[in-house]
Amino acid sequence: MTHHAIIVGGGIAGSAAAIALRKAGVTAEVYEARHDGGDYSGAALRLPRNGLSALRALDAHDLVTDISYPVANTELSSGTGRHLGTVSFTGNGHNDVPRTMPRARLARVLRSTAADRGAAVTMNKRLIAATSRSGSVIATFDDGSTTEGTVLISADGLNSTTRRLTFPSAPEPRYAGTHLIYGYAPATTTVPPSPNAFHIYWGKKATFGYTSAAGDIYWYANIASPAPLAADVPRDIETWRERLIGLFRRDRTPATDVIRAADVILPSNARTLDTLQTWHTDHTILIGDAAHAVPPATEQGAALALEDAVVLAQALRDNDQTAAALEAFEATRRERVTRAGASRRSRTRHRRGTPRWLEQRNRDRRIAQAAQSGAMNPPAWLHDHQITWNEIPNDKAR
Repeated sequence: MTHHAIIVGGGIAGSAAAIALRKAGVTAEVYEARHDGGDYSGAALRLPRNGLSALRALDAHDLVTDISYPVANTELSSGTGRHLGTVSFTGNGHNDVPRTMPRARLARVLRSTAADRGAAVTMNKRLIAATSRSGSVIATFDDGSTTEGTVLISADGLNSTTRRLTFPSAPEPRYAGTHLIYGYAPATTTVPPSPNAFHIYWGKKATFGYTSAAGDIYWYANIASPAPLAADVPRDIETWRERLIGLFRRDRTPATDVIRAADVILPSNARTLDTLQTWHTDHTILIGDAAHAVPPATEQGAALALEDAVVLAQALRDNDQTAAALEAFEATRRERVTRAGASRRSRTRHRRGTPRWLEQRNRDRRIAQAAQSGAMNPPAWLHDHQITWNEIPNDKAR
């Protein structure tokens, strides 16, 4: 069978899947619901070694290197400014330094590369229905148009429309216990430079982190909260600037200076996705966050999506039957991504009856001990995983 892929979602997962499929000789159409693909100034990400390995398999490593910056370490400090430890992402002789960039920039480069390599990319087209019939699947969009393929790849993220259509009983994304606020501040902001690391401060009321690797300052704040931000909570930048400065004003960290200078502040709820019973039907497959959204603290969401793209393309290349290819993909990927998601599921809680100052002092001591012992080092099974592009098996050579 000659496969033809319909990819729903033109972000990191969908665009990488298109690149991989074209390398495998599979035709691919990418449909992105937003007119700009989400190309706003949003969160930055650090792409670890396993993500860079997947990019090499896609022949896209150099393209991403050109738009990103090396950030080798995480520096850990208390809210008083006391240094607690350093976590290195280049230990055990590894020279492959994680790369940091805005998420939207990575998606944009991958989407452009997919188009350059022969994938059809269409923006501002939202999926509203997917219907399987013998040997194929038909996708219907909000403008009334349809397209038909042998496989529908759901790469439309945590709030996947495809997942809801295909698996209506699947769990919805779950609030993970924290508000995440991302932002940018100009390079002229007067704060200690942090060009080679994300510097994280555990403050009295919230956690703050930043890096100046790109010149401009990428930063985030993590606020533990029992309830998610409501839909009607004001999202304007000045409201959030005032709130964040109030949270960090008693800490001796760069947080307030960065937040005062910030020209982008984007609040969000940290969410994750509980394990799904299956990711596929005979002609539909979920990949990336649509299948297995992991906690932000893992720094693995984009890397796992890139791995998915490589493995899926090779499964379709090596299996004439779509259902067999999708089953092989899920069998290969499920254990790894489930373990990755479980590795950092935690919440910050205040214990009743414990003075907050004592709880914070004990927390800082635990962080310092964990950093010194190596317990906070990136797990080798996750970060050292190598994704390669295998040759076509002899019995499948065309």
